[in-house]
Amino acid sequence: MAKSSEEIIIIGAGAAGLIAARELSGKYKVTILEARSTIGGRINTIYRDGIKTAETGAEFVHGELPITLGLLKEAGLKYQLVSGQMFHVDNGQWFAQHEMISDWDALLEQMGKSPAGMTMQDFLDQHYPYDQHPGLREDIQGFVQGFDLADLSKVGVKYLYNEWTNENEKNFRIDKGYSAMIDFLAAACRKQQCNIITNTTVTAVDWSAAKVQVHAANGASWLADKLIVTIPLGVLQKNTISFSPAIPDYIKAANDIGWGTVIKTILHFKTPFWEKHTQQMAFLFGETPIPTWWTQSPARVNVLTGWLGGPPSAAYIAQTGEQLLELSISSLASLCNETPATLREQLLCSYIANWAADPHVAGGYSYGTPATPAAQALLNTPIADTIYFAGEALYDGASPGTVEAALSTGMAVAAKIKGR
Repeated sequence: MAKSSEEIIIIGAGAAGLIAARELSGKYKVTILEARSTIGGRINTIYRDGIKTAETGAEFVHGELPITLGLLKEAGLKYQLVSGQMFHVDNGQWFAQHEMISDWDALLEQMGKSPAGMTMQDFLDQHYPYDQHPGLREDIQGFVQGFDLADLSKVGVKYLYNEWTNENEKNFRIDKGYSAMIDFLAAACRKQQCNIITNTTVTAVDWSAAKVQVHAANGASWLADKLIVTIPLGVLQKNTISFSPAIPDYIKAANDIGWGTVIKTILHFKTPFWEKHTQQMAFLFGETPIPTWWTQSPARVNVLTGWLGGPPSAAYIAQTGEQLLELSISSLASLCNETPATLREQLLCSYIANWAADPHVAGGYSYGTPATPAAQALLNTPIADTIYFAGEALYDGASPGTVEAALSTGMAVAAKIKGR
């Protein structure tokens, strides 16, 4: 098939941008502009001697997700089922935990009856007053903040209901890491003569129907017939790209979607000291500044990952890497009944991912507010068949906040353009 003379610019070389480029570059001339020095967006696998040592961004495949697993099969990339148990630490004692929240089924039933416009905070105040359900309230708040990165006063109860009822108990890890999938997509794009340009921050877009001129901070500019914007929601919310004519309705819609922050720490130790408590640990929870930890189960490697998500992470975003490392060590020492000095002596290396401090990412992933469905509907509507948006925040399916969500929206935009 001969290529169309139409040119398309994609802003952002994350999962959404790359899969859209792969779908389109066989037919159109496609250029991807990426602000960071690396591709992948919120995917970043760290390798040592060619072996995966850490995922500072996306890590899990949350269920048997068709696009993600299809890509892995296509790329010949193997993945493993996460195994092991959850444990909770209370007053220094480790207890096996079988549900994230007690009375889970009753909670979901009540959530399912709630009106579409209700926030989770209003739902809890109405059905689970704090003076009657303090423990349950704290468990729910911890889960909403940690898993969904969400603010209780903003997140929609219907959004959480739809996500939680569709949650798959199977989670997978990619043997070579998510970046191997990104590299596979990028190679496919380049094979089709797609040009991927890094270290290029887009600052302005001049547009009219079927014509865009994209300007970068380094003074370069590009002309095209169409534009696909796949920058993270947190960056879009800040209106960092000046559109002329302005698109205020679309920027407002972006701000009607919730945006969460996260700090992720990966610690590699000499020995698996936590196995003194149990050899079956997959996840560990406790009342420490960094409350959630997990192993690389089923792989037997001496690595623990700490996760501080949602509003509580805001207090630490401005801290240095060394300060965050100290916070991680002290949290883990408390949970494992060790001293910080002992863990310091055990530590081989560490990686701190403070995504909110990266100006080209500005956070973790999105969550739904009561206003989100209408906002997503607008953002999924092209402007004059010229400007399109994609990214995990625009996804309205059963797996929000995931790489699958980003891939799905990138493919959907490509289908719209090809199907005109």
